Amino acid sequence: MTNKKKDDDFQLTKSGNSFASQPLRDKIGTNLKKIYDDVVQEEIPEEFLSLLQQADTKK
Repeated sequence: MTNKKKDDDFQLTKSGNSFASQPLRDKIGTNLKKIYDDVVQEEIPEEFLSLLQQADTKK
């Protein structure tokens, strides 16, 4: 890690504005999208589907 990088990190932390950095926001956004996509692709557990079906029949 270079001294410049350390200075930049310190400035972001010192200013309390660490989330204002566009590259950081982009990285967070990209990772959240990946997690969301993974969750959407997961199958719904059979137990949960059964519970939903039971709730529908009790209406």
